[in-house]
Amino acid sequence: MSLESMTSNLWSGQGPTTDQVSSDRRTKIIATLGPSSRGPEKIRSLIEAGANVFRLNFSHGSHEEHLAVLKDVRKVSAEMGAWIAILQDLSGPKIRISNVEGDYCPIADGDPIELRFSQDKSNLSNAKAIFVETVNPMTTLKAGHRVLLADGILELTAEKVNTDHVMCRVAKGGRIRSRVGIAFPDSDVDLPATTKKDFADLEWGIANGVDYVAISFVRSAHDINELRKVINAKGSAAGIIAKIERRAALENINEIIDAADGLMVARGDLGLEVPLEQLPMLQKKLIEESNYRGVPVIVATQMMHSMITAIRPTRAEVSDIAAAVMSGADAVMLSDETAIGEHPQECVRYLSRVALAAEQTFEFQEYKLRLRDADSQTVPDAIAYAACAASIKTKAAAIIACTETGNSARLIGKYRPHQPLYGLSRKETALRRMALYWGVRPIFFDSGESHEFEIESSLKVVQARLKLPNGSRAVVTGGRSTKTPGSTSILEVRAMDYL
Repeated sequence: MSLESMTSNLWSGQGPTTDQVSSDRRTKIIATLGPSSRGPEKIRSLIEAGANVFRLNFSHGSHEEHLAVLKDVRKVSAEMGAWIAILQDLSGPKIRISNVEGDYCPIADGDPIELRFSQDKSNLSNAKAIFVETVNPMTTLKAGHRVLLADGILELTAEKVNTDHVMCRVAKGGRIRSRVGIAFPDSDVDLPATTKKDFADLEWGIANGVDYVAISFVRSAHDINELRKVINAKGSAAGIIAKIERRAALENINEIIDAADGLMVARGDLGLEVPLEQLPMLQKKLIEESNYRGVPVIVATQMMHSMITAIRPTRAEVSDIAAAVMSGADAVMLSDETAIGEHPQECVRYLSRVALAAEQTFEFQEYKLRLRDADSQTVPDAIAYAACAASIKTKAAAIIACTETGNSARLIGKYRPHQPLYGLSRKETALRRMALYWGVRPIFFDSGESHEFEIESSLKVVQARLKLPNGSRAVVTGGRSTKTPGSTSILEVRAMDYL
């Protein structure tokens, strides 16, 4: 389908079907589960709409609630034959307000309002006083300092610091919701990346087999390494996603990317740490640095914020999504849109279609130039680059990565091949992790005991899946040792003659 015909029909409902969009789309979609999207049928509808990864936000909800959701995801995805990853997002030391009387309340421009330190779970915020958790506003703020709530949507100005509260004035009002984030951009707040609650939540995640763990407010590689020690000690295969939300992280970004299994451009809190006008270029730079290392990069926050209530996205949101996709993002994430929004399935469906349309104009040649000598780091990386080159020269119909861990498929996806890319593995943990990797379509297969059996089996599976005619070529990567992770050293071009 040409770009012209696709774009002319995209919003009319005459474009590709949802199934076609989801199968053709290379950029992955992460959807946050919450009150609007819990339950087997809602989860099924999100997978049908195109979700690849589900995020469990541990800033909200109990372990019991999250376990029920995780079990539903595993059950529904198994019934659908879909490999879906679970991303556990640790809350970190994010400063939040207490619960609000009635769950939300309005505050108006110019209103006086107090900030108080919450020392009791029974403290409830209202239009007269906001209770702040974790950080004492009396020791943090000075007169004239700004206070931002809900990713900067609401703004207060501190006027006077008293012994038991800070008197503020509402500079930009709106609705205050329970447990929203609060930030002090003019103050130096030094908090650790991982709290006692986070480590308790991590124990839960490891015990219940989450596929990825997102660590909030990363400052350096040390934060990631400390989390990795716990994960490794428990024998977990969970990958670590570093959320970039602090200025300190930008100063240590190279070591953070090298230490992490993925990066999240968390634009909400990052946009409170740096001038907003710098955010687009920072996002572009973070994507480029992650792409170069072959580390999956996620763009998050307010991708379709208007669709919390609206039935369709704004033009600006569509352009924002397309820019992220064309810049090289591996995945885009929905937060409140699917967690508490009124149209979670429509959000995923629109996001999927916009991402697919953007991919049609992806500058593959420019992208390859950006990677320069990125294939020279390891033998598997060199094999991945060669597989993409061979697929072009031989006009292959598919690229197949036979993998124990999913890493070889991730490395091939790093070079953004035009051809369909399949990651075949016998390990469920690897198949679910590949759900996050750009362009990779995970498939279970029995790798057997020999390299030849592995190649033959993978070719049969992919030819049947794509319904390719006999004689079609595929580029296959694997290793002589089919049971040793990280042994990818073989590249073959084979004809498929199994139908």
